[in-house]
Amino acid sequence: MTPSQPHSGRAHRTGPGPRVSTEFTYRGIDAAVLENEALRVLVLTGKGGDLVEFRDKRTDVDVLWRAPHEWTAPEKRYVPTEPTSTWNEHYPGGWQVNLPVAGDGMDIDGSAYGLHGESALLPWDPTVVRDDDDAVTLRLTVDLVRYPFAVERDLTLPAGDSRLEVSESVTNQGGVPLEYVWQQHVTVGAPLLSGSARLDLPDATGINPVYGDGFPNGRLAGDETFEWPHAPAADGGTVDLREVPPREATIHDQSYFVDLAEGWYAVTNPDLDLGFALRFPLDPFECLWYWQAFGGYHESPWFNRNYNAGLEPTTAYPGGNLPEAQRENGTMKVLDPGETVTAEFTAVTYGGREAVSGVSADGTVS
Repeated sequence: MTPSQPHSGRAHRTGPGPRVSTEFTYRGIDAAVLENEALRVLVLTGKGGDLVEFRDKRTDVDVLWRAPHEWTAPEKRYVPTEPTSTWNEHYPGGWQVNLPVAGDGMDIDGSAYGLHGESALLPWDPTVVRDDDDAVTLRLTVDLVRYPFAVERDLTLPAGDSRLEVSESVTNQGGVPLEYVWQQHVTVGAPLLSGSARLDLPDATGINPVYGDGFPNGRLAGDETFEWPHAPAADGGTVDLREVPPREATIHDQSYFVDLAEGWYAVTNPDLDLGFALRFPLDPFECLWYWQAFGGYHESPWFNRNYNAGLEPTTAYPGGNLPEAQRENGTMKVLDPGETVTAEFTAVTYGGREAVSGVSADGTVS
């Protein structure tokens, strides 16, 4: 990461306390850094507002996953239509906002989307809106191309804490009601993720989609509904989803969790004395997608190279057959003309835990 030429929206501090700067590039992409005594966050302002580093300073561990393939940023402000590969070709790992769809593409009036929509393929405009001894806030904004949605995202890092506060809003600037799926595409990886790690969720109902031929390395049974954490296995047994398979497991599964008692999850690795937790609102993020890519995702561009857990709060499920399947199960959302929908999230790292029973709105892990 190297400094770039100064541009609008930058701010920096030289004294104690949290700091924020937009004077960086990462792999040639405009970037911003938020940092305090406990946490360092790297944001690709020039590509999707992606969070590609969430580094716990106590352990010097970045909890996010970084993709193994030679991804690139889109060269221009554009939205491709190719069904699956384009989003992946520009995917660095980490944490994306996906709008106005997540999962398979969707036809819209006069146009179409490929995988995961367009918000993660566009540059976002950064502005530092707070910079004092108590906290720093970076505001990111973008207007989508094919949908008349305006998106605003505030990232706030308070002094001293390993906690990032995220506030987002989406506004329909068009003149007709529009369906949408909104997703926080968060992926964690090694060294946080290992055979020693544990995943905790509140009480929830799990749903495995019809797998078909797409999951030759799946350990779970497809077309099944179950109660967390015990999922039906393909061999007729059960799998405890709190346990994380090791890197060499060659497993790839997908599950969706609904009817969550609360909106949170936590990944804890006692060997590192480190965990990562995310608190999210169940309205409108009523679903949690669990992408289980434990060395067995055989398709391009992965070819069994990626070891990661995608834990993705999403407003609808499943990820296929958009929009018919989401309409049928009642999870597809609609934003009326001029309407704004908002959501707040808290992401934290923590130590001193072997298992987690709750994550409060302020990020307290119990």
